[in-house]
Amino acid sequence: MNGWWQIWPRRVQIPLHRPPLNNHLLEFVPLVKKTIFRLLAAAALVAVSPPAFAQVPPDGGFTKPLKCMLDRDCWIINLPDAQGSDEKAADHRCGFRTYNGHKGTDFAVRDFRALDSGADVVAAGPGIVTAARDGAEEYFKQTPETRKLIGRKACGNGVIIEHNGGWESQYCHMRKGSVAVKLGDRVTRGQKLGLVGMSGRTQFPHVHIEFRVDGKTVDPFTGAAVGSGCNRPQRSLWAENAGVGYPTFALYAAGFADQSVNVNAVYSSARSPVSLPRHAPGLVLWAAMFGVQRGDVLKLRILDPAGAAISVREIRFDRSQARRIEYTGRKLPPPGWAPGGWKGEAVLQRFVNGRTVSRSIVVPLIIK
Repeated sequence: MNGWWQIWPRRVQIPLHRPPLNNHLLEFVPLVKKTIFRLLAAAALVAVSPPAFAQVPPDGGFTKPLKCMLDRDCWIINLPDAQGSDEKAADHRCGFRTYNGHKGTDFAVRDFRALDSGADVVAAGPGIVTAARDGAEEYFKQTPETRKLIGRKACGNGVIIEHNGGWESQYCHMRKGSVAVKLGDRVTRGQKLGLVGMSGRTQFPHVHIEFRVDGKTVDPFTGAAVGSGCNRPQRSLWAENAGVGYPTFALYAAGFADQSVNVNAVYSSARSPVSLPRHAPGLVLWAAMFGVQRGDVLKLRILDPAGAAISVREIRFDRSQARRIEYTGRKLPPPGWAPGGWKGEAVLQRFVNGRTVSRSIVVPLIIK
């Protein structure tokens, strides 16, 4: 999510970037020798470069902005872009868990069912609410038309909290009508701010959180300014008991459908049928994953009541992706589907240092 300073006119900040100092100096001192140019440019770069670490966060560090169990009810999907918008995106480990210009950390819930039941967005630390917005519409599918309607309100419904020591945190994409705090409220760590929603520019249900100190956006995993490069020395801003670490891979949902599936169908998995009629037009097993990387293997099987596999698919991923959906299935056979208890199996495998790490889900289905 970019351009947050356009969202909250009350607290205008300047995005962190490095100006083209070499060209700038050359325009104003045309008669100086090249060696002097280089010395001046290098000195200027040092002067404007962000410090190795931001100052220590207040109150022992920050905690996660969702009331959930990480890697069970919620997952970290995207991290800040450590390279900045002018270079190929990379997270602080030079990995793929980000995208160009992303300044925050995205904590996702499983699907729209979590939205229906209410997923609490909570304060990452104590402080005072300095901005709050509610009333922005939610869009469950991003199109050119919805992006135009969203305009510069990319954050959607959200909150900004000012903490001690010049720190602030910002929370985005909350449910319309759910924001539970107002300007000037004093909040405690873990206090409910609202609910996860689909407001602003978002393609999946999550809360986007950013941290800033003295107006500079900071990567909470390293303590360094966002855009200052990957594989730098690290000093985490997360509290020791926060349980927040580098995101792992996840097979977070699987289900059946009677036709091919898309992203919206997956996020609506609460409505995935637990039973299908004998003459359903198709039988499709889908699986949804976070953080797959090149070389990972997904195995999908649909088993009939006798235990025979009627559809099998194995995919070895040739590229890394923060989110991915795959499926296998068959069209309706002439006699129809055999009645009874069916089963879908999804297994995601990663090979690490000579051993196999697996995630698996078994999905039951009744054919009537």
